[in-house]
Amino acid sequence: MTQSISLKVPAELDHPFFFPEKETILEKECYTGWNGSIPFEAFPYEILYYNNVVSYAPWTKGAMHIKELLEKWKGIDTECSILFSERKAGRTLGLMKQGIGLFLNAVFWMHGKPVVLSDCRVQIESFYNIPVNAAERVSFILARPASFHSYRQLSELFREFEKLYVKFMTINKNNRNV
Repeated sequence: MTQSISLKVPAELDHPFFFPEKETILEKECYTGWNGSIPFEAFPYEILYYNNVVSYAPWTKGAMHIKELLEKWKGIDTECSILFSERKAGRTLGLMKQGIGLFLNAVFWMHGKPVVLSDCRVQIESFYNIPVNAAERVSFILARPASFHSYRQLSELFREFEKLYVKFMTINKNNRNV
């Protein structure tokens, strides 16, 4: 049986797009290990971590989970593409929220850090394996999350990030064999 707990949204994750309320409810047991099949929640592992609740910390094994995040994006990308082609942009906001969250998870976790939204731009600029102008592009997307241009920008960010991820994994695999 799972137990739901009410947690404050920590200052590190305080962003009105992802958390319009100052509290959120999570089922703690769902996050004691990695579970890629859980329906989308915005940054549940980070919420537990910043509230000092013992849980799994996927950023400690970030590169291991990024492939799953990229696969989830491909499903969201397909749904968004269909909705935009049918001129139903208003129905894409939830999907874009998931996609932006997945992208931020992928970028931060690949660098071994939990997501920080409060100074997201500064954090992203400090990373080395990121697409060109990623911080500015994420800011653009967050300012207009349901627009077609934001969707195209996010899709490009994922494509560029996936190439960097493959390069990162290849280099690290070759370093282990040396």
